[in-house]
Amino acid sequence: MNEGVERAREHRNILERLTARIPGLRGYLERETRREVDKMERDWIAGRLDRARQSLQGHVRDWTRAGNLANLDLAASLDKLLDRFANRVRHADYGYTGFFDAAKIYEAELDRLYEFDLGVIDTVEDVAARIEALPGTASEPALRSLLEATEEADRAFDERATIFEDVTQKGGR
Repeated sequence: MNEGVERAREHRNILERLTARIPGLRGYLERETRREVDKMERDWIAGRLDRARQSLQGHVRDWTRAGNLANLDLAASLDKLLDRFANRVRHADYGYTGFFDAAKIYEAELDRLYEFDLGVIDTVEDVAARIEALPGTASEPALRSLLEATEEADRAFDERATIFEDVTQKGGR
């Protein structure tokens, strides 16, 4: 058996025995895992936005080399917005607080954040696919549509902060 797998199994067994003996520890570990998952999720979304931005930059290089200089201002605005949006996602508040933190987010509230984030993922995937499928020229309608969709997603992301505030202000139950 792989040594790493065996060590992981031993670690899990130790944690299972520990959580069986100490009340509340299982919940703490689950919350910490959710916090890590939330960060990984946001990092993935931000990375997808970064890759979409790189794709856009590749299109801009191609358009420029081909002499298609029209609408590059729209492409530059979209590039800046994608960068800003990726950084907002990357640095958003964690979706779960630690066991001993003053503000706690419980599972129902966390589910609201996850539902919201699934919508963000769908929107980001749509924007990224549309960027990758841009035509060989800097099409004004396509770039305007992408700019509007990205602006809308960026504005909608403000709702995440509102959801986060709502659930952290509830405190304990």
